[in-house]
Amino acid sequence: MEKALRYELNRIGEIANKIYPTNAPEGQKPPYLVYILSSYRQMKTLDRIENDVKVSYLLNILASSYEEMKRITKKVKDTAIRFQARRIGTENIQVGDVTINNITETYESELQLYRGIIDVTFWIKEV
Repeated sequence: MEKALRYELNRIGEIANKIYPTNAPEGQKPPYLVYILSSYRQMKTLDRIENDVKVSYLLNILASSYEEMKRITKKVKDTAIRFQARRIGTENIQVGDVTINNITETYESELQLYRGIIDVTFWIKEV
């Protein structure tokens, strides 16, 4: 899922090729996106483990201005919502459902950047 998520988010021009797991490289110029896997749960029945997976990510959009952060956060949210009921990435990961759990905003005084945080859950079929 991670590779497919990166592939799809790289289509957003402002953050293309500026998407990083857990932390951005030091000195990275904004805007950029940092994602964190926050939850992974494989579904199971009483007699077997399924290939259905519930996976959640925190998508952190960092930008120099509040307006830029808001605009890119909306693009990322809209992109993630469009994953529902389709295959994504070069691996053709089947996404059954998408839920935006929460969107929050903050200012990172140490970085002097605005941060939009999207908490999103995907229900996928692993192959």
